[in-house]
Amino acid sequence: MDALSAVLAPVRLQRTRWVSTVGRAPWGVALPVVKSCIRFHYVVRGSAWLGVDKTDEPRVALSGGDLAVLPLGHAHALRDPPRSTLRSFSELARCATRPTHDVIRIDLGARGPETTFITGAFVLDDPLAAPILAALPPLIRMTPDTEQAVPSFLENIQFITREIEANRPGSEIVLLRMADVLFIQILRAYLARFPEGGGGFLGALRDPSTAAALGAMHRRAEEPWTVASLAKEAGVSRSVFAARFTELVGEPPLGYLTRLRMQKAAALLREGAPLAKVSRLTGYSSEASFSHAFRKWAGMAPGAWRRHLESSDRSAAPDGGRGALRA
Repeated sequence: MDALSAVLAPVRLQRTRWVSTVGRAPWGVALPVVKSCIRFHYVVRGSAWLGVDKTDEPRVALSGGDLAVLPLGHAHALRDPPRSTLRSFSELARCATRPTHDVIRIDLGARGPETTFITGAFVLDDPLAAPILAALPPLIRMTPDTEQAVPSFLENIQFITREIEANRPGSEIVLLRMADVLFIQILRAYLARFPEGGGGFLGALRDPSTAAALGAMHRRAEEPWTVASLAKEAGVSRSVFAARFTELVGEPPLGYLTRLRMQKAAALLREGAPLAKVSRLTGYSSEASFSHAFRKWAGMAPGAWRRHLESSDRSAAPDGGRGALRA
């Protein structure tokens, strides 16, 4: 398993939400900030302007075949002319056609030129499990030539579009499965464009020695890793590895390993795994040593953490993912 696959393995798309929108000029829609959510807009036909709030990202023009991805959940607006009046998504959703196969269909605007776009929202179960997300920019724009970097990427986008427009039985499960594929392809396409020698976590994934160590830690977090054994995986000296890893990832190798183990432990506790199993799968020789480490990381004992999660799950009213697009 390569490093990117190993890093993405813990990521689970908890739920998805799809919206098909037809805007006739003048039109505009505002979407709010939503944490733990990746959203994208694919322009099927026509054109639109996209602006991301509270960032340095310039307003971008989108045309048919373009894909705009907002991996950090920033508030943003889509419209035809840059100064068209905006309507909130929640207002539009209340007036929309009743969802069919988990797809909301929205018509807005007047009688001008028409733009059709597909919006998807991927709600993440635990965004902390994927440090790559924190390294992504507020906005990623992909054009049809992205197909050169990731074969079948455009083909899959078009398949999703046809599935939404066809409104056939079984579409909900098809779209859920395709969301996983699209999410990975988006990350792969962006990583392919990331400059050689670039810094940060994405740079670590492009750096052969650091990527080798990251992949080993993610695949086998339970092993008794040391800086020396990780350096051996990386194929460089201990000092070179430690310095390079810290420079790119932003923390020392064993600090990263501890955080990775605790994130894995949190996921296992949520699933109801026994404490002995959690301890073993995260590399601790005893429940006591694991509990001590977990308390230091989470601020509470594993049992209290599990009860806290159960209480939160009971009190949270499920909305089928609508919160991913709520205004």
